[in-house]
Amino acid sequence: MINRKTLSLLAPPFAVMKHGCASCTAAPIAVFWLASLVSIGYGLVGGVLGSPGRSWTEIFLGIILWVIAAAWARLVIGGVTEDTQAKQNSPLQRRVVPGTDEPEPFEEARKAH
Repeated sequence: MINRKTLSLLAPPFAVMKHGCASCTAAPIAVFWLASLVSIGYGLVGGVLGSPGRSWTEIFLGIILWVIAAAWARLVIGGVTEDTQAKQNSPLQRRVVPGTDEPEPFEEARKAH
């Protein structure tokens, strides 16, 4: 079985779908990852100009996009893990419960009209 770090490096959208919040960020991460695959593949066959050999600019751009997708996936997985474990820095620990004695915010506006 592939662990979280390896999966987030090899296939970031699948790592987020399995260990993170799939409905939140899997689609944007998948867009970056697929763009990186296309860019690398396009660079291997000659790039924009179709020149013989490789286009290192497109390959480098694809690698950068892949690194962004992998880092994003690691951040999402780390955040979800922190939230589910409810550590001290988790947003779940810093929720503000609304007071029951506070008036409804739009009540004054309704009375004015």
